[in-house]
Amino acid sequence: MTKIDHKISIPDYRIIRKIGEGGMSVVYLAHQESLKREVALKVMRPIITDEENVVRRFTQEAEIIAKLYHPNIVNIYEVGHVDDEILFYSMPYLQHGDLTTFAYHDDEELKQMIAGICDGLSYAHTQGVVHRDIKPENILFDQFGNVQIADFGIALSTGRRRFTKDSRIIGSVYYMSPEQAQSKHVDARSDIYGLGAILYEVLTGEPVFEEDNDLSLMMAHVSNPVPDLPPELAHWQPVIKRCLAKSPNQRYQNMQELKAAVLQVSNVKQRFFTLSRMGILATLVLAGISLGLVWQITREQPTPAQPDPVAQTANGSPVVPQPTDLISQMPADPPPGILDSAVTDVADDVVKQAPAPVVNLLSEAQEEQLLQQAKRNIQRKQLTTPKDNNALDQILQLLTNIPQHAEGLGLLSDVMAGYYELLYQAVQKGDLQQAKTFADSVSEVRHRIIMVDERLLHQLELNTELERSLMLGSIVEKFNTAKGQLNHVKVNQLIALVDQVVPGQELVDELTDSVKTMLRPGQVLTDQRGIKTVVITPQYKNRQGLLNYGLAVTRSEVTFAEYDRFVRATNHPLKRCKSQIKSNMIFSQRNYTKPGFKVSDDMPVVCVSWPDANQYALWLSEQTGHTYRLPTAREWRHLMKLSQAGSGCGAANLAGQELQAKWQDKAIEAPLQSCDDGVMYVASTTRFGKDGLGLYGMGGNVSEWLSGCEALGKFKAIFNPDDPCDSNPVIGRSWMSGPDDDGAVKSVDFDEAWTHIGFRLIRDLRKE
Repeated sequence: MTKIDHKISIPDYRIIRKIGEGGMSVVYLAHQESLKREVALKVMRPIITDEENVVRRFTQEAEIIAKLYHPNIVNIYEVGHVDDEILFYSMPYLQHGDLTTFAYHDDEELKQMIAGICDGLSYAHTQGVVHRDIKPENILFDQFGNVQIADFGIALSTGRRRFTKDSRIIGSVYYMSPEQAQSKHVDARSDIYGLGAILYEVLTGEPVFEEDNDLSLMMAHVSNPVPDLPPELAHWQPVIKRCLAKSPNQRYQNMQELKAAVLQVSNVKQRFFTLSRMGILATLVLAGISLGLVWQITREQPTPAQPDPVAQTANGSPVVPQPTDLISQMPADPPPGILDSAVTDVADDVVKQAPAPVVNLLSEAQEEQLLQQAKRNIQRKQLTTPKDNNALDQILQLLTNIPQHAEGLGLLSDVMAGYYELLYQAVQKGDLQQAKTFADSVSEVRHRIIMVDERLLHQLELNTELERSLMLGSIVEKFNTAKGQLNHVKVNQLIALVDQVVPGQELVDELTDSVKTMLRPGQVLTDQRGIKTVVITPQYKNRQGLLNYGLAVTRSEVTFAEYDRFVRATNHPLKRCKSQIKSNMIFSQRNYTKPGFKVSDDMPVVCVSWPDANQYALWLSEQTGHTYRLPTAREWRHLMKLSQAGSGCGAANLAGQELQAKWQDKAIEAPLQSCDDGVMYVASTTRFGKDGLGLYGMGGNVSEWLSGCEALGKFKAIFNPDDPCDSNPVIGRSWMSGPDDDGAVKSVDFDEAWTHIGFRLIRDLRKE
């Protein structure tokens, strides 16, 4: 087994230090050189001998986790492996602690945190992913105090139990559901149990059960009753009891149901009472009070008693006098004519009236308290949430009563600048879903401000011009990157983001026009030599591939005619090749012109070695000015994933019943495909039709060379000093493939050529 230590080497990542480890993985703080950012790099080395299956399963399962795009789930930046030995994936480096550092002070803060965890797990559950290992160490905090759920586990999609090297079930037994402890079926309700155990521990500072050993602890989860909370925490008992029910059927059935129950805990909340100027006017008119009467009362009547300066609602917000308090203090009979004229003026045309004078319903103490609450919530990033305690509500309540409050106007700018900063951060880390959430909040802030006073919006835009410019610059930077990668989905998301954040901005039109010049998926490019390549993008018809950049690929394998032109132009030496169904005696004269069967110009060329293929790519690049090369294994799998190429018997050229006689002559016992596809050897490139991407031959015909070179061992290097490689990879199924051949990557000795191996080329658009 490869030792994982600080000397590990992964391309594009510079290891800084180890920051955590488990039974089968080590987490490093690393610097990603290409993007100039710090990441958490999780490196795994499974104790399994079938390396190819490990890589395949690791990639498949990590892809599932990487698709969990949610503000409360830690993203996976990249999944990869080095030489099929070191498996890794990279994530954001969150250095702001985990739930073990959280101290319970008040219900409101705890409720919002638990609600965030519920949202993240709820999204994962809707995607068919169950965490199975919920514990405080897996609940992290970002720089804004938001929860981020980490470590969903690599064996997530298999449905099997996971074991450490000493055969213990993975997952802390302190938070393990009864069904996990008994190795029964596990579903989303097991995560609900784990979250309930975490909630109990956060509230009390102690785990739900404490035993001398793991076995006893697991049995406690199975049979022991749920302990009661202390009296001062009894209002949480119903939630705890239902989360920790022994039977999954008696728990909350989904995370949204649990979230709703959590948010309903504690005392009845009172909300701020906020009146706009028009709201005050309408209330006074309906109560039989004209503006003239309000003016008269404030001048001639005794000053009404002020509310208690320290009077507060249950959540600490100041109590604002209600309109009925004013009504009770006014004369029963208003002066003649005033009521009628006021009602008539309002009914005729309120808009034409001069701005109505604003009645300030706040005392100095309440004004100061609103300011302090707003400042505190801005610092906490509680800008528009939660609904009963956020900075925007408090600032707008202040400005509704005192429209030109200088400090209040400054704080309003801080709210918008705060969202611009959050947007900037989300765009920088590539989380466009989170950026969309913040853009929604920007729209909400703008709308709420307009409802109070449209003139405030212009002033707000002037005060936040710098933050807005930085945020837009970040979006444009990501737009240009996505455009270069031919990522049409992403560029359209970024344009929509700009349009939402700054509606009417000329930048939207500029970006939209820029998109018109992007290469489109499926577009066919023809170079000076007549080589046709198909443009492939990261996504195609709502299918997500394995790459984040675009490329162009030859429509089929390189044909005999195309390769023959190269040989004649360069006098390239012929390579003697081998066959799996014919004699390979040393005096055999098989080569690409005489592979042992009849060839034609439109057939894929075979009997071409890996060095031959690279020489052809280099020559073609020099002839055309483009950069051609062999594809990587990931690029080839990307094509297969997006193309959904047919690979069944009869849909591609495989080893069918037509080869029965050849199999018997060669005494090959491997099974054949069930049908006769009508082609004995290599078929023409277009014989079986193109796939969804417009490519030929992806499902079978000839296997294809990939880029890559397995280094020579010390012993072989002594006897083959001129060889740069020990072997090279090929992929895909060929006319020699029976039902047991899955087309996975295989190694072929360096400089060998075979009658069933050809190649296709990538045109690297990133270098054009």
